[in-house]
Amino acid sequence: MKPLMSCPTRYQQAMIAYLQHTDRAEKQYELSSTKIPEAVVAAVGTTSDVFHYLSIGSGMGDPDIRVLTELRKRYRKIKATIIEPSPDMIAAFKENVRKEGPLLDDVDFLWNAMTLEDYMENEQPKQQFHCIFVVGVVSYLTDLTKCMKYLYKVLDKTGLIAITNGSAKNVFIQMSRKYPNLMEGFSTPATEKLVAVFNEVGAHCTVSEMEAKVDIMPCMQEDSEIGNLLLDLFTHVANFRETAPRDLVDDVIQFLTNPGLLVHRSNDKVTIRNSQDVILVQRPIE
Repeated sequence: MKPLMSCPTRYQQAMIAYLQHTDRAEKQYELSSTKIPEAVVAAVGTTSDVFHYLSIGSGMGDPDIRVLTELRKRYRKIKATIIEPSPDMIAAFKENVRKEGPLLDDVDFLWNAMTLEDYMENEQPKQQFHCIFVVGVVSYLTDLTKCMKYLYKVLDKTGLIAITNGSAKNVFIQMSRKYPNLMEGFSTPATEKLVAVFNEVGAHCTVSEMEAKVDIMPCMQEDSEIGNLLLDLFTHVANFRETAPRDLVDDVIQFLTNPGLLVHRSNDKVTIRNSQDVILVQRPIE
């Protein structure tokens, strides 16, 4: 079986299928268009000549574009540093920015097709950022403590770090605990561990839960390409249904509908939990 992360095109297709079958995008819309911009403005104020923005694990950029669109209403000049290891995702992000037209004309983007760890090795922490958005990427970090301390180091004294992390009710968290040998390169830390890292350096953290669901009905249909893509993402194995032993495929599908994950089941829909924790980090008020 081949790790999904080694197949960038397949991974992007799986992500698109997933986003089409979850209400996470709707939940993130409120987060990225209201909660984060309001928290940033409250912390930073509106007097900065240049607003510095850093995004980690940006994907196709939908949440970042919403945050930046709102921030653009309040700050005259924004410099956005984007870190995303997949060139395909960056290309999609750039296309989404182009579609926004004049709304983001004054945002200066700096694109980095690399992981956060690579960025940390190649970039000296000279620039301080007013907003750092970490979008569901902590599961893929090799050294969580080192990465979080780096982000805190490059946070402006009035800035804000916003992190999304799978909650205990999240399907990916449950899958990684049940099938650790499948989920290569994926290990989501408990939110409490993230908070402990920031507490160690004296940061102030607040945590809230963003409830979300995903419809896995296509996974029940063997001839559904959408279902196959969803299974690939849930297991982090490319072409999982085709390459995994049949008993393992059946076991995964049965696990996805266990009472701990299942929200609703009917003839045309099977929804399971996909909740996220939202962690906001600030420097203590001096």
